[in-house]
Amino acid sequence: MMKKSLWLVFGILALPVLIYTALFIENNRDVDPVEQHIIASSLEKATHWAVTNRDSLLTQNNAMLWWMIKRSAELSNDYRLQRLYNDYRKRYIDGNLASPWRPLFGLYSGRSNLAQRLEGFPDYNLYFIYGLTCDQGLQAQALVQAQMEDGFCSDHHPISPACVTHQLMGLQFRQQNACGDEAEMKRQVEVLQSMIVKQLTWDPRVVDVYLQRVLMLVDTGAVADVNPIWLRRIINQQLAGGGWSPFQPLLAMTGEKYFGFTGKSLAITKPKPSFHATAQGILLMTLLLDKGEASSD
Repeated sequence: MMKKSLWLVFGILALPVLIYTALFIENNRDVDPVEQHIIASSLEKATHWAVTNRDSLLTQNNAMLWWMIKRSAELSNDYRLQRLYNDYRKRYIDGNLASPWRPLFGLYSGRSNLAQRLEGFPDYNLYFIYGLTCDQGLQAQALVQAQMEDGFCSDHHPISPACVTHQLMGLQFRQQNACGDEAEMKRQVEVLQSMIVKQLTWDPRVVDVYLQRVLMLVDTGAVADVNPIWLRRIINQQLAGGGWSPFQPLLAMTGEKYFGFTGKSLAITKPKPSFHATAQGILLMTLLLDKGEASSD
């Protein structure tokens, strides 16, 4: 009886190790680069999902996601995405002159007392808006200053899966608007890119942040650092309807539910597409097509 109990405990303890080992091997195996037509097909399916779910998406006022749709529309000249973005802008941005997110869309926003207007915003949002505006009041804030350091995430958000990608996004805005020393910002981009490559290597969960990590490598010029298997796994996780889920199923359970990974834990649920994951997938595929066409010219 005692031996059976010990074997049961051993099996329970060994199972997570076996699952991780299998996922790690899958996540780092060598595969051929993904063909452009497969990327184009993925983008088309995701765009169709976004257009089909227009009414639901327009209830979500997440400026960063809509900025991704805007950029995708501009790069691909896709009138469907452009129209979807225009609907969002008319509803949430054009008439809202006080919105701190207007500079994200190339629109003027009053900068007086910006730091006070952003009280209660997540620290990475403060950093984004500082990068968009170079606002001196925001620059003086301790939370903004801290995010200019290489070790910000390990010191302030050691268990946050998206901290490094958020920090790189903010740094990207700073570069675009010359909010800092050019050489120092370039150096830090390379540091953060290296961190993200390590995260993608050792964290094989194809959840929302997995897409975000690959997206940020591609968007900041490190497409050569993207292992082709990472892109293949993202495309393989795309749902039949065209969207991406923030949940990675592992084992089928009852009904349509699965046991698998969420962004921060394990759960038993049904994979459902989300705007957060799919907007990132749309921009990722658009960038890959754009860079692929440029490299073939």
